[in-house]
Amino acid sequence: MSSEVGPDRVAAIAAAARIPLAPQDAERIARAATPTASRFAAAKVDVPLETEPASFVVVQRREIAR
Repeated sequence: MSSEVGPDRVAAIAAAARIPLAPQDAERIARAATPTASRFAAAKVDVPLETEPASFVVVQRREIAR
């Protein structure tokens, strides 16, 4: 993850979430988020992703079909 949060990144995330955001607001949010993102990147925190096993998904779909 990049420690630099740019206005274009903020605008892209807002657009994906369908949140209207003015360009000056994207710049303000980027300036506010960059220090936290930098500290998080410097700490090299490992955040594991939890995934469901494929067998669970198969069983879950069978139950939905009932």
